Amino acid sequence: MIDRIEVSMINESVHNFRKGEFGVESIEIHEKRGLIEIIYVSQETGTKTVLIPLENVEKCEFIRKLDLKGD
Repeated sequence: MIDRIEVSMINESVHNFRKGEFGVESIEIHEKRGLIEIIYVSQETGTKTVLIPLENVEKCEFIRKLDLKGD
């Protein structure tokens, strides 16, 4: 599970997302689909999803949270 991500775009803009901050529910990277998907908590008006095409990304750094349940 990705906890936070920093995406540097080819147009030199930088975007930061962190799970739990500003309503971010989950962060996923879909390499086969070529997308980074940011899903926000559902509101009564619907669910907001941000899709970032990997082709527009220059650099991507993320922190993956480890599951320490002791399996």
